[in-house]
Amino acid sequence: MKQAIPPVHVVIFTPLAVERKAVVRHLNDLRQEIRDGDLYETGTFQGLHQEYTVVVRETGPKNANLALATEKAIRRFQPLAVLLVGIAGGVKDAGIGDIVVGTKAYGYESGKETGNGAVSRPDVLPYSKELIEVARMVSRDQEWRKRTADGAPGANIYFGPIASGDKVIATTASPLFHFLKQHYNDTLALEMESIGFAQAVFPHRAVHALNIRAVSDLLDHKSGGDESERQQITAERAAAFAFELLNQLDTSTLIFFPMELKDLVKEVYTLLFPAALNEIKKDFADATNNEIRTIWKKVKPLFITEVEALAKAPDDVVAQSEVIGKLKQGLEADAGLKTELEKLLEQAKTQVTTVSVVNSKNVVAGSTISVGGDFRVGDGKD
Repeated sequence: MKQAIPPVHVVIFTPLAVERKAVVRHLNDLRQEIRDGDLYETGTFQGLHQEYTVVVRETGPKNANLALATEKAIRRFQPLAVLLVGIAGGVKDAGIGDIVVGTKAYGYESGKETGNGAVSRPDVLPYSKELIEVARMVSRDQEWRKRTADGAPGANIYFGPIASGDKVIATTASPLFHFLKQHYNDTLALEMESIGFAQAVFPHRAVHALNIRAVSDLLDHKSGGDESERQQITAERAAAFAFELLNQLDTSTLIFFPMELKDLVKEVYTLLFPAALNEIKKDFADATNNEIRTIWKKVKPLFITEVEALAKAPDDVVAQSEVIGKLKQGLEADAGLKTELEKLLEQAKTQVTTVSVVNSKNVVAGSTISVGGDFRVGDGKD
């Protein structure tokens, strides 16, 4: 007798009621439940490869709400995938009625105010590469349109960054809009939830996440027509695309293989020590790779004393082993930190920095090279 395959759990977040309504219409056996004061709607959806148990949570707008709701739902339901589905404002390329699939989340309010003005410190987080590839597959056929009431005539699909912040940008004359165009000029759409969503998912390496938005308006209120009707139509399109993605997704391709602890410890140590001791003294303030700064910030409390000893004797094998031992102990005691570091290492490997090298004995002077991760040039002297 063939054993039944258990349903796959997916959580879909919608900031607004019109988005929730568009999502739940795709579900069967819909029921409501309240857990710890939060209202969830749960239903089933049959895909080509498996059945899903889909939990829907209307969160309200803003990044803090999404971050809290996402963290709670992941811990309560242990989903394989989480989706943020709804509407957004168009910034570049995509017009009203088009779909934007987020390839990464930009937190455009992350930065520092100085005497010379605002300095951007980009808050950038990725989405699931596997889900993005399935979304690309969905975008190449017309099946998703059949899940809409009007067939989504003229709708195009775009892939790119979606930016979010807690301030509403209503005009292209806004200083905040100019800041966005200067520092995040490949942004396709703008809303108020995605960076909070991405930040909450990021530590959960086994959970796949994606942000799917339909453009309901453009800046300067040039959209025209009835706003509520436009939001309803575009929310329906975003939901239709999301469920066609689930329909075509083969979740067996999303199996997660965590790193062995010894391999993780080795990679983190090799990234940070011992050549980078000068950067460690400055907390990697000059590092071009944001993930390296984040990794150091998270592991630094594990071995402050041992690092000080290593700084005095970088070639001392005993000092090196004590740092490695402390790192291993810390990760053994904190599974959440281990998962975070795995994700950060993956991101650090994908970051490419282009630099010009001059007066080096090892490369042709003036040549341009690309390297992964952080990069330093020198002859081994301080």
